[in-house]
Amino acid sequence: MGAKGPACFLVEAGAARLLLDLGYGPNPGQWPDVEGVGRVDALLLSHGHRDHAGALKLAPQVGNPPLFATAAVLDRLGRSAGGTVLPLQGNSEVCGVRVRTGRNGHAPGGVWLHLDIGDGLLYTGDYGVESPIYAYDPPPPAGTVVLDGSYGDYSGSIEDCVAHLAPAFDRGAVLLPVPPDGRGPELAYQFSTSHGILPCIGADLRASLERLASAERGSLRPGVATLLARIARDAPPIAEPRGILLTGRADASDGEAADLATRWERQAAPEIVFTGYFPFGTPAHRLVGARRASYIRWNAHPRLEDNLSLVRAVEPRTVMPAFGDARHLAAWSRAFAPARVTIEREITLSA
Repeated sequence: MGAKGPACFLVEAGAARLLLDLGYGPNPGQWPDVEGVGRVDALLLSHGHRDHAGALKLAPQVGNPPLFATAAVLDRLGRSAGGTVLPLQGNSEVCGVRVRTGRNGHAPGGVWLHLDIGDGLLYTGDYGVESPIYAYDPPPPAGTVVLDGSYGDYSGSIEDCVAHLAPAFDRGAVLLPVPPDGRGPELAYQFSTSHGILPCIGADLRASLERLASAERGSLRPGVATLLARIARDAPPIAEPRGILLTGRADASDGEAADLATRWERQAAPEIVFTGYFPFGTPAHRLVGARRASYIRWNAHPRLEDNLSLVRAVEPRTVMPAFGDARHLAAWSRAFAPARVTIEREITLSA
């Protein structure tokens, strides 16, 4: 709370102790402090991104609890054999607690979690309502909401992002390091629909698109899977610094993006554009600082107005903005009034 860090929330409900997410990062060396947590009864994952699920190796420190996540998340994490499947949309019972899930509009298999405790607890994890490909289900009312405050009081729309990226797309030689299970498929879809041609893609993004268009199509908006399948099948591999080039890792610290950025950083082309958060000390940070690369945001989290719409619909008494900087507390408090807005580390739910 009050800063960008790994997602990890402990919920105590009667005799049940539930851990919501167990993430690492996003900055190098950022591990959640679970030493004093003690034994928990279950671990529920909102989605599979590293900052929400990258610290699963710490599970023995909290008693190796049973793992609950959607089928897509368990499969991408290699945990299908050892986890319990949560539905993309529906109701489950975890340790005697009724849990409702809905698609979060952010990632393959990603869901928000609504726990039937007190007067209701909604944990959005990361979510988004603007994605051109990922579906979003409005959550039910809850007395307490832990929401995605990653963007603070930012108000730019996805249409603004498209407009800012268009000149780079039009120039036709740009490397975009992307997460293959998040913005990567979105940007591949956006370029293909806006320009009528396919980008060049890395092997990691191709594999992700194949999954999304088949086994994971339940996470998608209607009518999207067909084009994603075509991109996966027909998009050329990356061979030279020409065209729109999409591959991971998002901060160019690993994978094909790292190799290509190293190979081309002393050349004039292609342009290198980063579209999401990158930690200090990463190749993305260095390249942008040296003006060899640029940063153009692609919305993957809710804007302030999206969070305001959520709060108005859910009508909570208490709002806890997570994953965002404390400097936005005043703006959140004004926007979400009359709800109490807090970034305290511990609260008691209303009955």
